[in-house]
Amino acid sequence: MAKQIVANIRKSSSLIVLARDKIKAEKQTDYKVLMFKRPPQATFMPNSAVFPGGVLETHADETPLWRKHFDNMGVSKLQLSLLTQGTGKKSDIFTKENPESLERELSLRIATVREAFEELGVIFCRDRKSLTDGSDDGYGKFKEDFDRQHWQKLVHDDATQFLKLCETLEIVPDLWSLYEWSNWVTPATFKKRFNAAFFVIVLKTIPDLIKEKHEVSEFAWKTPAEYLQQHFKKEIWLPPPQFYELSRLLNYSELEQFKKFAQKRSAEGLEAILPIERKCNDSRVNLLPGDDLYDNPNSSTDLVSTHKTAKEYRNGVKNVHRIEFYDSNDMVVQLNFKPPHGHLTPINTNPKKHE
Repeated sequence: MAKQIVANIRKSSSLIVLARDKIKAEKQTDYKVLMFKRPPQATFMPNSAVFPGGVLETHADETPLWRKHFDNMGVSKLQLSLLTQGTGKKSDIFTKENPESLERELSLRIATVREAFEELGVIFCRDRKSLTDGSDDGYGKFKEDFDRQHWQKLVHDDATQFLKLCETLEIVPDLWSLYEWSNWVTPATFKKRFNAAFFVIVLKTIPDLIKEKHEVSEFAWKTPAEYLQQHFKKEIWLPPPQFYELSRLLNYSELEQFKKFAQKRSAEGLEAILPIERKCNDSRVNLLPGDDLYDNPNSSTDLVSTHKTAKEYRNGVKNVHRIEFYDSNDMVVQLNFKPPHGHLTPINTNPKKHE
């Protein structure tokens, strides 16, 4: 009998950071994406290339004290309400359990800004002037002229110090430039699981970074295509969410056009992507929402065998949405219908195609 799920899925958030590249060759992408490599001693996905982010610390990120700070900084209720509006249905991660806590649209954004600062020493924020001067162009803002290393260590050791940092510098996290993008949940076959909201932020310039030595081995700014090429060449390893999202970014080569899309799409809602893992004779397959074979993703921790090849398992299926893994770096997204919530279809750049 299959074992029932008992794992506690921790809520978290990740941030896809895109920044304008000063040097753009003809017909190439005019932006780069920030990723870093986890150290080998990391307890989850060691040595993988990931976006900044981490666990939602409810005592620090959801505390009502943030409301007082927003009020002191002149942030209006209307400005905050802009983050909770939208026409599309949102996934359950945005539903808060404690009625006294901040709305999840706020706390998850605060968490990912805090984590980016802990990991890489960059703080996406707004001061009083940028909050009120009407100059919001949709691009993220950041601050570098303070003792970042001192505060980075304080916040890394105690998440509640992030609010103290914002109070001291008279800034607020730049929540309005973080656009809701996706929601990935670790498959039931993993012992350690996360429910992660993904946001995107778009920058006009590449910020100066300070890596946190315990969490970051190295960081890089590269185009989505460059990361995917490195992955296929086994120079880096991308976990499935990172692989999928980078493949989606290939739809845009111009940062300004991507920003406009992300702004519009952020209001259209999103669904949780909880893969169902299946074992094929030549591969492993992650079934994703909308696939005709996708059913009951939290039913058990067992890896079920299909006794078929990946292609045989795909043949005859009308609606296909899955990731096929032929080895750790040989993977491909299979999707043959338009994604919901106005989203982008990943582009297949795997040299082996696997059609």
